[in-house]
Amino acid sequence: MTCPASTPPQLRDYKQHYRVDADFIEDPSALSHVRSASERRRLQVIVDRLQLRPGMFMLDLGCGSGWLADISAGHGARILACDLAPSGVAAARRRFPQAADYVASDVYAVGLAAASCDVIVLSEVVEHLEDVVAGLSEAARLLKPGGRLIVTVPYRETILQHLCIHCNQPTPANAHLHSFDETSLGHALLEAGLRPTVSCVMGNKALELMRFPQWTRWWPQWLWRLTDGLCNRLTGKAAFLLMVSERA
Repeated sequence: MTCPASTPPQLRDYKQHYRVDADFIEDPSALSHVRSASERRRLQVIVDRLQLRPGMFMLDLGCGSGWLADISAGHGARILACDLAPSGVAAARRRFPQAADYVASDVYAVGLAAASCDVIVLSEVVEHLEDVVAGLSEAARLLKPGGRLIVTVPYRETILQHLCIHCNQPTPANAHLHSFDETSLGHALLEAGLRPTVSCVMGNKALELMRFPQWTRWWPQWLWRLTDGLCNRLTGKAAFLLMVSERA
């Protein structure tokens, strides 16, 4: 079954769900060679878009394993990595203790002052949010004037529904509540008071099936982006959408 993007999700207790989910976050070192290479490429695209400089303050909102914070370190920016579950944040800190400061925080109510962040990343987070605009509005509140938000989401995802063995109710695979393309994500950003500026798709599904990310992991990033982009234009099978926006 597919779940249309317009279906309004109804969650009983998202906080409890993600506290439990934190125990299932994969350590980057445990990923298969293909997935590891593919994910590193995706994260590097984000870092390239961040344009970090010394003195900047970056918020990794929904930091998961902490891998993005680790790849982003080394540019002289201060990085704060947040996630909902204290246990998940503690695990990220253990993996990458020097990459960032870490704190448990809710995406809907981050304990930071308004206009305090130069850049914010929501990487594979927005598709999980019950109230997308509320989450994006909190990011807009935190951005400095001219600050940038980078969002990545699965691209045009067909969301499968499974019957939960515990409650016997349909539940979306991977806890993905929304499917996005350029138009739907752009509208959500605008509604949250943000101005989309740049978007791109990445991660060709056919190339990943052929283990392309693994065999080309030594390629420079620009060559991988060129090849991936050409294949996405030819096949229309990109896995991820990245969109940059600024505070309006």
